[in-house]
Amino acid sequence: MKIEMNIDPFKAVSVIHQAFKRYETDPQPSSALNETADSISTELKQGTELFGVYDNDELIALVKCILNEEFIYFSRLSVLPKNQGKGVATNLVKYLEDYAVKNNIYVSKCKVRKSEQNNISLYSKLGYKIVKEEIIINKNGDEIPALTMQKNLTPDK
Repeated sequence: MKIEMNIDPFKAVSVIHQAFKRYETDPQPSSALNETADSISTELKQGTELFGVYDNDELIALVKCILNEEFIYFSRLSVLPKNQGKGVATNLVKYLEDYAVKNNIYVSKCKVRKSEQNNISLYSKLGYKIVKEEIIINKNGDEIPALTMQKNLTPDK
């Protein structure tokens, strides 16, 4: 498996939609299901970066991130259902953390739905702590109880 930048937005949307499909019937469906190649292209032009995991030239996972002067913020961590539970998300988060440190950024953040215990557990195992609890309004206009999780990164990782 290898991790690359410069992901084709059409392939990215396909992975995001497959990974977030389980939210289709949620009372508050994820706005990830509304992503399009155009919306991703627009975000990329505005400074969002996209990292993808390839297995034999197949895009099996990806994550969006924004790197600013204070922290790296990642979102839309998406792993194809058939590849979940195999450490792909863990490796991708660790890659992002290393990327941040190489850019002299020592804080990593993400938001997660409060109802997503599996995601909270994953990030907790990776050293993330809950630093904020809030109600966010997603792109669908739904109020979602969410947590901001944060990890302080060290240069000597």
